[in-house]
Amino acid sequence: MKIVATPSFSEKIAAIGPNSFPYLSSAFAFLEKNDRTQLEKHLVLLTGKEEGVYVLVHHGLRIFLSFGHDKDGEYVLLADLAFSDSSQPSYLSSNGQAMSPTEDPRRNINIDPNRNMTIDPRRNMTIDPNRNMTIDPNRNMTIDPRRNMTIDPNRNMTIDPNRNMMIDPRRNRMLNPKANTFINPNMNSVWSGTYLYSIDGLPTGYFVRASEKVALLFNHSADFVGFSVPANSNFNLFNPNGEWVAFFARTDQGGFNQFDTSCRWMGFTTREIL
Repeated sequence: MKIVATPSFSEKIAAIGPNSFPYLSSAFAFLEKNDRTQLEKHLVLLTGKEEGVYVLVHHGLRIFLSFGHDKDGEYVLLADLAFSDSSQPSYLSSNGQAMSPTEDPRRNINIDPNRNMTIDPRRNMTIDPNRNMTIDPNRNMTIDPRRNMTIDPNRNMTIDPNRNMMIDPRRNRMLNPKANTFINPNMNSVWSGTYLYSIDGLPTGYFVRASEKVALLFNHSADFVGFSVPANSNFNLFNPNGEWVAFFARTDQGGFNQFDTSCRWMGFTTREIL
């Protein structure tokens, strides 16, 4: 069967290193020489038949794929790639979450607010909502969900997972890291999403994009713990019930600092939330 790779899959191949190339070649040969009926005997269906997302486990690789049709017939679409063994290098946080050392603030001084004053709200007043009212929802009504209904999930159902099942991980398995290993950093060694860190630089959770306006937050056990909605350059964080619990203010290096609703610094990200 013909094989087609998504751009994301091709990027993952470049990231895994040459030691795994023989296993990839073997997997590709297996896919090419079998038709769909034969392949489905060796695949695990991750979603409903309608979505048709499968995983092939082959010599320590997990290849996520689906099937499609074009003018030449049926083909295999390779969507994502991960490892299911322990032979790949990994770097674990204190809670067991795997990450690259470049993503770990305790090993990378550039992304650690405790050692980089430009992203530390205690030493940089422009990113401190206590001293910069433009990023403080309590003093800027355009970014306050209590006063701006367009960014309040209780009054805007398009950003409320409780009323919009397309962005609800409890009803949409594609957005649930427990059901979709693509989006689970504990099960996808080449995951490239955004972690949420405590002030001490320990990962406390990670974000999953649900739509252009909503990012879902999960803890390291893949439990749904909240969702984030943009508010100008800020983001507001709500718990699963839609209660406003925190907000994120942008730093000068592409990440965000997290504050509670009283502007107390709680944590940070090193990347975009959406």
